[in-house]
Amino acid sequence: MAQVAITSPPPPGLQEATKNSTQSWQDHLHTLFKLAKDRFPDVVWEVGEGPDSTEEVWGHKAIVYARAPPTFQSRYFALRQPNALYDVENAADSALSLDPSTYGVSEPSTATLTHPPSTGPLRLNASINPALFANELEYLYTGKGFGEAFEFLFDASEAREHDPSSDAESLRIDKLRKDLVFMWRSRLFSDVRIALTDHSSSSPNHEATTAIFSSHRFILVSRSPYFYDALVSWPMKPQPPGAAKEVPIITLPSPPFTPASLHFTLGFLYTGTLVFSHRTYDLSTAFGIMRAALFLSLPTLHDEIQARIVQEMLHGLFHAFITFNEYERLTGGKWGTGGCRCRQCARRAPRVLEFALEEDVKNPHLERGARRALVGHFGEGWATQEFASLAQKHRESVLKGLGKRTTPTNVFPILFAAEHALSKLASVIDSWGDISREMIFSARKVVDEVLTRESEKCFESEEWMEIMSGDGVRFEDGERVEWAMAAVLRGVREQWAPSVYQTLVSSILLRPHPTEGNASMLSATSHIRVQVEQTRVELLKWIGKRWLAIRNARGFDSLEPWALKEISDDIEVPIDDLLNPPAYPSTHQGSSTSTPRNSSHRGSHPSPNANNSTHNSRHRNTRDLHQHLLRPISQHPHTSKVEPDSDAGSSMRMSVLSKSVHSAVSRMDRESVRGDRESVRESVRERERVGDRDTQLRSSTTSGAAGYTSAASSVRSVARSDRTVGTARRPVGAAGSAGKSPVPSRTSSPLGGNDMSPAKMIARDVRAGKGLSAIEHAGRMKDRPDSKMAPSEIEVGMYHED
Repeated sequence: MAQVAITSPPPPGLQEATKNSTQSWQDHLHTLFKLAKDRFPDVVWEVGEGPDSTEEVWGHKAIVYARAPPTFQSRYFALRQPNALYDVENAADSALSLDPSTYGVSEPSTATLTHPPSTGPLRLNASINPALFANELEYLYTGKGFGEAFEFLFDASEAREHDPSSDAESLRIDKLRKDLVFMWRSRLFSDVRIALTDHSSSSPNHEATTAIFSSHRFILVSRSPYFYDALVSWPMKPQPPGAAKEVPIITLPSPPFTPASLHFTLGFLYTGTLVFSHRTYDLSTAFGIMRAALFLSLPTLHDEIQARIVQEMLHGLFHAFITFNEYERLTGGKWGTGGCRCRQCARRAPRVLEFALEEDVKNPHLERGARRALVGHFGEGWATQEFASLAQKHRESVLKGLGKRTTPTNVFPILFAAEHALSKLASVIDSWGDISREMIFSARKVVDEVLTRESEKCFESEEWMEIMSGDGVRFEDGERVEWAMAAVLRGVREQWAPSVYQTLVSSILLRPHPTEGNASMLSATSHIRVQVEQTRVELLKWIGKRWLAIRNARGFDSLEPWALKEISDDIEVPIDDLLNPPAYPSTHQGSSTSTPRNSSHRGSHPSPNANNSTHNSRHRNTRDLHQHLLRPISQHPHTSKVEPDSDAGSSMRMSVLSKSVHSAVSRMDRESVRGDRESVRESVRERERVGDRDTQLRSSTTSGAAGYTSAASSVRSVARSDRTVGTARRPVGAAGSAGKSPVPSRTSSPLGGNDMSPAKMIARDVRAGKGLSAIEHAGRMKDRPDSKMAPSEIEVGMYHED
């Protein structure tokens, strides 16, 4: 996932943002009252208790008529012609006018204006203490001040009767907002107009005016730096003397402004909140409001609309306001758990990402949340037209982020989500459906690769273990196992194909039951077992066709002995041909030392020296050699606990030689073999059939000791001296053949007397340490050994030279 660098502190949440908006609004209104003389006043009171102690108090008629109760107006605002104070022409044109009774204020007179208004502010006299009057007027502007002591004048008691649980502060703020909304929407003494000009018209020289809003200059300059510069810092051209007074017009571009976004922006300027009416806004309008906040330099509006987009409209947008480390700690690295995955959020998240990346927005918090959301909505969330409409580079960046989330912990949930999305897109024939399918296929390819590359970790994940523990009893388990096995076959590659095979057997088919010691977790009739077994067979076929490439990629080197043996059995390739490099030492006949090949990889082994002429030394060296030739016994937590005499042991861990032991042929006493008869009988019992002794002899000597006269002669000598064959060997490739009847044995015992095959004699001589001169050359032997003996049961030390 593309990480967005954010050095600024995290933005406030919705509750904090709305609180900051209210506080900033109250501060601006207080500043407006203090600086009313410089903020386009239209009324001034000369107050004092005597002719020598008068002071001027400046104000605005719209505030007084919208806020002051009748008692205040009759005392301090009684005029001969109050009609002249209301701009009826503006009110008649207003499409936003409301019933004044809704806000609990008296409706001003609607008489027409019969003479031009005065160019200067209205002056009134009042015989009252200036400080007391200023405090009462401050209450009209801010809802605070000394005027709180005269709440009975402002009908606060009636509001408290309707909602006794509300505190006085919230009631005052609520009434102030309602009064100011009435002042704005009824155009009480409005003195400025805001026009939206559409610059996106088809004609380059044509600018179409889309909407006009009436407002009050004293509110605009107090709340927005942009309007302050437009109305105060850059005053408009003075009008010629005698000319009719014209209402100034401020032009705003559209886009970024829209009529809906400007409506809510002006409402925020008047009330300090976006919840000032029953009218709501959609996501597009919310984007317009944020653009307006940036254009007009309104940080509190920006924070509030940002918080509302994230928390209200997209249900948290995957914790967009917290850092990556905090998000990882919160979710624990699990995919799809960091936010809401409903359909509404899935359709809105692509739009949020596009908006956040716009040149005039560049919002890192929304971008971060949108990227997390799009990664979390992978699946059906990507099977939407909104996602397909994203720019190609944005889709690829989201795909890259999903790739980073594709870990063994998340591989199965992401795989299942991909399959559900493809099922949903199966009926879509529009062009956007092809785009979504392509993206989902690309994501699934990454999933397949992770599943096969780290198969053991994946099949130990919580999701897979839940399927295993239930033995596929849930309705959706069968479909999910089918998806998983299909992913295994799609994602298999040469370097990890054998490891996948080993995992399928050890982690699934042979996984022991958690409570029943001798039983496997999957029952014999489990459909999970059937599907995994089919995948195992298909995987063996795949390995059989590509075993050379697998060997070059060292895919067989990390396998446990039982897995290597079984693969070698099935694909009919000797183990030494599968390993790269081969796992035998290089020795020479008559040499007193033996140096293992690739000893740096497999550890150092002791070599015979001049002092190793005794029986114990030969015994120890023979054991060391045997341990070097044989790959280590399985330490897997599942397969290492299988009993050698069990069916699982006989089929999974077959050969103590791992089918890779090839050495020179040497004579050995028949009695030494009898000591090993019981330990090897289990593995060779029904898998051997009688064949032509001369054919077997030629096959073994040709493949096992070709080019080496001494070894071949030794084999022929043993064969001629023993005319009764106990057990004939099966030809290469016949281990898995069906429909061929074995030839009856010529003797009653498969190992009695001299009834030993050449391959068994090779194994016997290796254990006894004889014939070391042919070990290096025996690596060329292509006929695999036939014996399948239970592992780790033969004590190598019992075989030694007499």
